[in-house]
Amino acid sequence: MKIMFSWKISEEFVFPYCTSDNLNKDDISILSCLLMDDGGIPYIQSIPWIQKGIEKIDSVVNGKAKSASWDREAWGALITINGAKIYSLFEEDYFEEITLEQLRIALISWMNFIKTRPEHGKSEEIEL
Repeated sequence: MKIMFSWKISEEFVFPYCTSDNLNKDDISILSCLLMDDGGIPYIQSIPWIQKGIEKIDSVVNGKAKSASWDREAWGALITINGAKIYSLFEEDYFEEITLEQLRIALISWMNFIKTRPEHGKSEEIEL
């Protein structure tokens, strides 16, 4: 699975954008939706939330917790030693299952990308 990060420009804002080559039946990337769920705050303020997600993954991997839930406004993830189930908080049939390693790499890569200087046309592709 590949995820692609880029900077987009609207009339008022520059914001980070994520897409994936893993789409559901409606051509939606559930992982991308989770990463871009900013909770209504500026994207740079999402870094502590992303770090919390990484900590929850590490806690399960290290055996400190059997499972962990991590969510925001519209999307969440159930983290167990068997993997991560990413899901919509509103549509029960919108979910995707990925490995913990894939989720961890996605979170670290997204966090590092949003820390970079916004630049129209700048993009990055990550293999998970």
